[in-house]
Order: sequence, then C-alpha cells, then structure tokens
Amino acid sequence: MLKKLWILPLMLLVFLIPMVSAQAAAKPEITNVRTATRTDANTPFVRTVLDVSGKANPKLYIDNSGEYVFVTLPNTGIGKNVAKSYKPNSNVISRVTLSSRSSSMDVTIKVPRAVTKNDVKVFTLPGATGSKVSSRVVIDINDKSGKLKQWSHWGDTNIGIKGATKPSQSWKPSSTKQPATNVPAYSSSKTYSLTKGLQGKTIAIDPGHGGSDSGAVGTYSKEKDITLAISKKVASLLSAAGANVIMTRTTDVDVYAPYDGAVEELQARCNIANAAKADVFVCIHIDSFDSPSAGGVTAYYNSKTPYDYGLANYIHLQNMKATNFADRGVKTANFYVLLHTNMPATLLELGFISNPNEEKALNSDAQQQNFAESIVKGLADYFNHNGN
Repeated sequence: MLKKLWILPLMLLVFLIPMVSAQAAAKPEITNVRTATRTDANTPFVRTVLDVSGKANPKLYIDNSGEYVFVTLPNTGIGKNVAKSYKPNSNVISRVTLSSRSSSMDVTIKVPRAVTKNDVKVFTLPGATGSKVSSRVVIDINDKSGKLKQWSHWGDTNIGIKGATKPSQSWKPSSTKQPATNVPAYSSSKTYSLTKGLQGKTIAIDPGHGGSDSGAVGTYSKEKDITLAISKKVASLLSAAGANVIMTRTTDVDVYAPYDGAVEELQARCNIANAAKADVFVCIHIDSFDSPSAGGVTAYYNSKTPYDYGLANYIHLQNMKATNFADRGVKTANFYVLLHTNMPATLLELGFISNPNEEKALNSDAQQQNFAESIVKGLADYFNHNGN
C-alpha cells in the first residue's frame, strides 16, 4: 500500500513535465524589431514596430520626468536573434532597449525631450503575415525637437497610376533645402473646374488606409473598413448625379503595395487624382484618441489654392447636419495628401473609432449613408458657389 502511495505522485509528475514544457515553449516572443521616421503626418514621429509570435497586450507607462517611456508585454520573451538596443532617430529617441523579466518583456525608450501621453501612441495590429496567432506592437513617439520636416518632394510622379511600374528607389530628397512652411507647388496650369453642378465633374475619393494598413482600431472594427464603406456610398451617389468618380481603392488593398512606406502609399493616392485631372480630392478618415471620451467631426484643408478652404467648409457644414457627433471645426493642416494633390483637397475625420458610441454609429448603415449624402451635398454646394 505504501509503494502505491509513492507511485501516484511520481506518475503525476511524469505527466505534468510535458505540460509545463509545452506551456513554456508556447510563450510568445519578439521575433523582429524595426524603426522608421514618419514625416507624412501633421506632427512627424518615430515608429517602433515589434513583431510578436503570439498575441500581445502592451502596457504603457511614462515616468514623471517624461524622459522615459516604458512599454511592457506580459508573458512575452525576446527571440535569441533579436538585438537588445536600437537608435532610430536621435532627434526623437535617444535609444530603444529590450529587456526580459521573469514574467514579461520591457521596452524602454529614452527620449531627449520630455513627452506626455499625448505624444505617445501604443497599439496592436495583426501580424505581418496576416496570421491570427501573431501580432505587431506599434509604438509612435512624436517629434518634440521641431527638426523633422515634412516631405516636400517626390521622385516619381507615376506611382499609383494604372500600368505604371514602381521605381527601384522609392523616394529621393529635394536637391535644395526648403523652409518647413513651404508648400509644394501644384500644377501651374489650372486643370480643375469651378463651374456649377456635379454633372461632368471628375471627383477623386480616397478611402483612408486599406490592405496591410488597418488605420485606427476600435473595440471591434477597423478604420479602413468604415472609410471604404462610406466612400463607396459617396461614389454611388456622385455617379448617379452625373459625376466621373475616381476612387483610389475600391477594395481592401494597399494602393501602392502591402507594408509599403507612408510616402509611397500617400503619393500613390495623390498621383491617381493628379493623373485623372480631378476637380477635387476628398480623403475620408476616422479619428482616434487614447481617451474614449474624445469625439467629433473635423475637416482639414491647406491653402495651396484659393479654393481648398471652401471645399472643406461646405462639406463640413453638411457633415454636421448628418450626425449628432460634436463639431470640431474646419482646420488647417499639412497632411501629405493635402499638399501633393494638384486640385483643391480636403481630409475629413468623420468621428472617433475610439469613442464607443461613435464607433457603433459609424458601423451602422444609416450613419454611413447620412455621411455619404452629406459629402455629396457639400460638394454640390462647393461647385454651385464656384468654389468660393
């Protein structure tokens, strides 16, 4: 009887050892780290992307001095071939360091200038291969130095145009230094029309993000899906009104190429509109913020022509009649697509996907249809007032 009592624990131990080993082997790991300086946004930033072999649940902490940003990944390790230290851009980040603890992995980011939560964004995306068992952790930190300048030159004006080949060199900087406030010249010969009516107008509609770029992510939905749904409704209404509609994408795809750089992707969208000699360019986005209480609708423009403000304002006025979201106004911005299109352009932020109430409304067919109709009404107002 005594022998049997000893044998039972030993048998349990034998069975448990493989289970413990399997759990240890299944622990997600960082498999790759890459960094990039992004100058296509209104505020340039540096992006750090961590490829994780499993699901990730990052936790953000900023120390009281604002000089250290910590991102912890519970139950995550570091792959043996992954470097532990990185120096992406000294203007924004002094260094990025990875370190392991018994139950987590820490990313420590030292910044040369103090940051706040408004300067840092941390979110997750599906793995680069689209696998459901992998993920990406994205850490964006805004430039506080003022030394990063937005792009003001592009090396290939055919990118994104059907049948055009992609260049081997994706970009090249301007040969001359330009001030940060300089706006790139649009087409010297005005090809866009300001006459009344939608009939015969060429209108470029740009559904934000797509393909490998999900855009902002809500509780259960993605920005890229909402922008496409609204854009397709806009296109249908415009076509019925006799307009010639040019869409930068009609399905869930990258316009330039999967996992491309921001400049390639955004310039491809501009080139489609420029090649079509569109009369206006309307870019549709959904906003996001780290606080769920943030909400509302915004229209952005850049005064590269005398008519950009009118376009943004007329559409925004109609947008606000189509929703009970807060009015965040019409604002100026140096967004890439506003600067590099040859025609009046506006970028619309139609609510916040990070706001639970607005996310729910934005996923409803009724609100999408209301926004689509309001955009078309705003375009009609713009042309009926000759852009003024």
